Amino acid sequence: MLKEVFSKGRKLATSPALAAYGFKAANALASFGVTAMLARMAGPAMLGNFSFAVLSASLLGTIATLGLDVVMLREIAGDLRQGLTGAARGVMRIALDSVAVAVTIITTLFVIAASIGQLSARLETDQAAMIGASIGIGSLAFFRLGLAGLRGTGRPVAGQFWEGANSFLFLAIIGGLWLTGMPVVALTAVLLYFACQLCSVGSVWFVLRREIRGWAPAEPADGKRLRAAGLPIMTIQGTQMFQDWLLFAIVAGSASAAAVGALRVAMQIIMVLALVVTTGETFISAKAAGDLRTGRPDLVWQRHRRATKAMALLLGPIILVCIVFAEPLLGLAFGPAFTTAAPALAIMAAGQATKLVTGPIGGMLVMSGHENWLLRLTIVSLSLLVGLALWLVPIWGLAGAAIAQAVSTAFRNVGAYAIAWRVIPKVAQTEA
Repeated sequence: MLKEVFSKGRKLATSPALAAYGFKAANALASFGVTAMLARMAGPAMLGNFSFAVLSASLLGTIATLGLDVVMLREIAGDLRQGLTGAARGVMRIALDSVAVAVTIITTLFVIAASIGQLSARLETDQAAMIGASIGIGSLAFFRLGLAGLRGTGRPVAGQFWEGANSFLFLAIIGGLWLTGMPVVALTAVLLYFACQLCSVGSVWFVLRREIRGWAPAEPADGKRLRAAGLPIMTIQGTQMFQDWLLFAIVAGSASAAAVGALRVAMQIIMVLALVVTTGETFISAKAAGDLRTGRPDLVWQRHRRATKAMALLLGPIILVCIVFAEPLLGLAFGPAFTTAAPALAIMAAGQATKLVTGPIGGMLVMSGHENWLLRLTIVSLSLLVGLALWLVPIWGLAGAAIAQAVSTAFRNVGAYAIAWRVIPKVAQTEA
């Protein structure tokens, strides 16, 4: 009995999943630490301007990826399971070429729009920070592609490590500025943030090139098919991120940049919860794609159950703290000026509690080729968020924004689980 317990403990301690969650947790803590330092160094208004600029560039970078990061992961994982390295290299080449064109077009249009100034004036944001954030469009797009490539080649832990490496570098730089008492404006913070991300982009692609150097020469890939497959995925990713951007925009238009900063710190804590979810999804995605390609959906559900249990153990205590101790948590971490977001934090944490039951379900739908269902859910959840936010933010401020976010999140989580349970088989195809 003791030997069996020891064996299970050793297996858990050496599990790649544990390492992935460890890296993700460290990444979340680093991001949390940066937000806390910026909040105390410069206050809500500067943090709001920085956050809005970064989120704007990240949204456009996600769109520029064209959904090909997920398609590339799915295709490469499936090809490699069958030993088709040339086909995998061809898919990667199509993805890189397509994203390069999209990044060039979107970045140019964004710089023009931000330079005119009407966008920044309408949303009461820092124009210089918005223009500076344009470098983040390309950096994020190629970062996502590189991470997808690593995970598709069977290196999910390496992908998890490099995904958070830029956060540690940014934390070190901001920490140095804090200790020396140097002032930080929104533009400086934006440029430093994306400079750190560019360092990670170079590192990820260096590692990936070493990983694929033994592959066969690239075989022709159907670029039209790949881009068509990426379109609904891009829409899903962009729409989900657009929800956060739109919520910030509505709050900025109804209140101020300081209100955006207060909402940002509450959402920073919620992001810690969301990171646990995305870790589960990204860790099992490549393996799920291979399982499905070989007719073993039963293994996919087994992985999902294990990931859901792990998420519940990690998320449950954090959600409880966010609901019960929202005000002291915000005051201690970010300062008294941010405690106005306490009700919003508690409400959004309650919305995330649905993940304790549904687990990392979104990645399963995408890997099984049912991304259109996820797209429909995302569109409906966006409609819920927009309608509720426009109605409730003018009445209840940040609490109204939080209600809109929590309702749309809960709807998407529960709906995705119900659909996955119906469309993804539970037994191996050979057994059906």
